[in-house]
Amino acid sequence: MQWFHLMWLYCVIRNVPLEACMHKVPEEGSKRGSHWPAQWPSRLEKAPYWLNSQVGVYGKAAPEDFAADYKHWKNVVSQSYLEGMGISWSSVRNVMDMRAVYGGFAAALKDLKVWVMNVVPIESPDTLPIIYERGLIGIYHDWCESFSTYPRSYDILHADHLFSDLKNRCNLRQIIAEVDRILRPEGKLIVRDNAETINEVESMAKSLKWDIRFIFAEDKEGLLCVQKSFWRPKETQAILSAIV
Repeated sequence: MQWFHLMWLYCVIRNVPLEACMHKVPEEGSKRGSHWPAQWPSRLEKAPYWLNSQVGVYGKAAPEDFAADYKHWKNVVSQSYLEGMGISWSSVRNVMDMRAVYGGFAAALKDLKVWVMNVVPIESPDTLPIIYERGLIGIYHDWCESFSTYPRSYDILHADHLFSDLKNRCNLRQIIAEVDRILRPEGKLIVRDNAETINEVESMAKSLKWDIRFIFAEDKEGLLCVQKSFWRPKETQAILSAIV
């Protein structure tokens, strides 16, 4: 009932009649909000009932899209991320999915003791209500702008075909600089994207003195995992670079 208390407080502060701030339950049973969400963890794995009449992000019927997305990320996490990246998941506290679609990546991590922030880019389809319906947390964001990380930074950032899309609107160097700011020292960035973008990100990571932990490319698609280092320029190096 925390949401009710927050809504009540908002109405009191704004001097708005409480009735205007209350959610009205739709009369039609197929509409969003007409049913109470399923219990955890079944709500995490089952497509919301109100998706039945919609088309999904990938072009199929939304429930089919949802199921395929979840199956995909369960396979990726179990067969690649948990073993093949050299990540000690027991030391990972929080993760950010920089381009969450249905929240499938976060859902695939449900058995790990990690906290996942799902970010829906503003130029992407609006899937945040689906993420909330699954019992996950998320936010909208424009990755051409700074991300408010207060009060925490992150152990892992995950970017699935995000950077190639952003290159049409933003400077990729500025985005990687933002990644550097958000990521903790020894934190990891996992990138899935086309091979060209993977090569660009790898080059920038090397210029930052980051460690390349894993890289793979096939059929013009690639996967990259890099680890942020503790490296900092020496005082003389910093002065010389400032002069140049």
